[in-house]
Amino acid sequence: MSTRVLTYYIARRFSATLVLIFAVIATIIFLAEYVDVLQRYSDEDGFTTLVGVHLALISMPFLLDSALPFAFLFAALISLLGLSRKLELVVARASGVSVWGFLKGPAAVAILVGALATAVLNPVAVDLNDQSRNARAELTGRADWGGGHWLREERGDGAAIVYAASADLDAMTLFGVTAFIFDDAGRFREKVTAGRAQFNTGKWLLSDATIVSAAHAPAKVGTYEMPATLTAGELKRSFIEPEAVAVWSLPGFIATAERTGINADRFRVEFQSLIGRPVFFLAMVLIAATVSLRLSRFGGAWRLLLTGAAIGFLLYAFSEIAGDLGANGIIDPVLAAWLPPIVALTLGATALLFLEDG
Repeated sequence: MSTRVLTYYIARRFSATLVLIFAVIATIIFLAEYVDVLQRYSDEDGFTTLVGVHLALISMPFLLDSALPFAFLFAALISLLGLSRKLELVVARASGVSVWGFLKGPAAVAILVGALATAVLNPVAVDLNDQSRNARAELTGRADWGGGHWLREERGDGAAIVYAASADLDAMTLFGVTAFIFDDAGRFREKVTAGRAQFNTGKWLLSDATIVSAAHAPAKVGTYEMPATLTAGELKRSFIEPEAVAVWSLPGFIATAERTGINADRFRVEFQSLIGRPVFFLAMVLIAATVSLRLSRFGGAWRLLLTGAAIGFLLYAFSEIAGDLGANGIIDPVLAAWLPPIVALTLGATALLFLEDG
């Protein structure tokens, strides 16, 4: 049997299963997002079926990007399990092909797709997710208290506590804005809500705002002006989360944060994790291979399948815990990002060597 032909065959089977898993996960994510959009925004003015579909579609890549490790885990488990159940792996081994030989195809696919996911999918997903958050906040014109950002603006006659559900930092625009206005004595004066607020030369312009206070009935105004004391740089740094920065922008952001004295550990962890994605996906393939090779010899499909899935989930949990430790400066950020995939690769390779050579 030609090793090249076998490698291509297994890689093709693995890729087909991976595409199928991607399609299933994407469909589930879309349906769940669409139902969520209907529940949250179907009563809003301007909401239509097409708007709901659009919101669900542009939210889907960001969630799919987060689910990629599980897609690789289950694709590897299912494809290698199928080959094992049909005794194709047994025939390959009988013809002199080692476990490392029939894993070359899936390993190459994992490394290639991991690199593409980091270089292409991540920037696209981050951009579309920003568009989704901004569109949702603008559609409702009010704050979504489950997330978003708080900031404080000092005024000449008091202060304002501002909440924004999301923001377009390039255009210096806030969406889903709620501002609580206080007088110079610290007493509450009024609340202002608006679908968007545009930064313009030292002030925020809240469009189609609603003003509520104890002194008068709610009133609508075309534009409400609120003084802005934060600089554009300060505003951007207060809003940005590591997951919201594309991989190509992270090095520049880390360098800027270091120059301004901001702790950039969580951004370093995110960057190193994205760079290490191909290794992480390869680790998932090795974990699946240990299950499949053991199955071909000893049986017990469902028990071993569940074992492989459990190990994969434990690896993902370990990577999340290590990431949190690195983001908080407890361990080195580079170590926090690379330790889980390296440990998984080591354990997977050790298990394969044991099963291969005893």
